[in-house]
This record gives sequence, C-alpha cells and structure tokens, in this order.
Amino acid sequence: MKLAIVIPTYNEGKTLPSLIDRLVEQVKHIVDEFNIVIVDDSSPDGTAEIARNLAKKIREIIVIQRPSKLGLGAAYKNGFSYVLEKLGSELIIEMDADHSHDPSEIPNMLKKIGKYDFLIASRHIKGSSTIGWGLWRKITHALGVYFARQCAKLDISDPTSGFRMFKKETLQQIDFDKIRSDGYAFQIEVLHQLKQKGMEGLETITTFVDRKEGKSKMGRHEILQFVKTCMSYLRKRN
Repeated sequence: MKLAIVIPTYNEGKTLPSLIDRLVEQVKHIVDEFNIVIVDDSSPDGTAEIARNLAKKIREIIVIQRPSKLGLGAAYKNGFSYVLEKLGSELIIEMDADHSHDPSEIPNMLKKIGKYDFLIASRHIKGSSTIGWGLWRKITHALGVYFARQCAKLDISDPTSGFRMFKKETLQQIDFDKIRSDGYAFQIEVLHQLKQKGMEGLETITTFVDRKEGKSKMGRHEILQFVKTCMSYLRKRN
C-alpha cells in the first residue's frame, strides 16, 4: 500500500517539525511506501525552508513552494494533482499542520476505508470530541455546517472537516477545473462533486483539538467565499 499525505501550510514553522515526527512514526510501519507533500504559500515565517530542511533528513517529504498566499483550496488542488501525476499513491490523506488532526488516527482510517470511496474524520458522530472551542466558535461552526449541508444537499454530518482520506480512483473523478473556491469552501465543492458522481463516503470518529500556536487562517475572504459557494448551489436548485 502506497500512501500520500497532503499538508497545506502558511506560517506553520512552529508546528510542522513536531507534526512530521508524529506522522512518520504513525505511518512508517503500516504502509509499504508513503510520501508527505507539503504545499507552502511562501510563508513569511520561513515554513518552506523548515520543510526543505526536514526533507533533507526524511526522503519521503516533498515540498511545493508557491509564490504567494493563494489559499487552502488552491493548495489542495496543487497537492492532489502532484500526487496523481507524479506519485500514483493508492490512498491520499489531507490534513492540517497545526495539530488539530491527530496522526494516531490514521491507522484506524486505513482500516475503515475498505469498500468506501472516501472517508471523513467527523466531529459530529458519536464518540468524537472537539477540544478548545469557545461558545462563539461552536456557534459559527454549527451554522456553517448547517448552511453547507442544506445548500449543497450533503448527507455528511461534518462537511467542513479537513481531515479526509481518498482512494486514488476517487480523486481522479474530481474535475478540479470546475472548483472555483481557493479557500475553505473547497471542501464543500469536493463533496458536492463526489455526491453527484454517486461516490460513497464513511465518517469516522476523531478528536479535534483547536490550535494552540499560530492564528486561524479563516478570514473575511474565506467566509464570504464559503457563503457565496453555498448560495450558488441554492440558485442552481431553483
């Protein structure tokens, strides 16, 4: 089994080294081959250089440095395209670099994907938990999830989760040229396409931990784009 893990980064220099250590420890014994693809948007804190230094020690690391901050969704497009064109990995994981997603959950994800086309580590199924969120974050998250599910008619309980696993054949079915979002709304557009193509996904338990270092990348642009994307699905239905 060959696995690829795609990690977008922007100012994650403090968290990336420890995340990579944990990732390698978790996956090196459970797959035949693995690669960690770091897609950095020329972070001012030197994340790309830190990633290249890590790659000198860990040959499985691949660093893609983009010229500027182009967005989470655009980073995943670049990372997924690289994996499909250059690596041919059978399974592909997407995850954050800020320790919100626990690498120790990956072995369970590998066991669970089975016959499914994709898998989502869901914060909204029995057994999952979210640590470190205040009331305002819980409210805005719940509203975003409800809005996305209703507008895009998604069955997934946590469509905004950024901890996912795809089979290679699943990603090959996605038309990335049709995805307009360069931010967080990318996650919704991917799920919408997969539903249209009849792909079947599974949600698994997860423990999501709010970042302790650095700042959230969810800004005004990402929020407006998220709303615009969801509204576009409503208009298409009318």
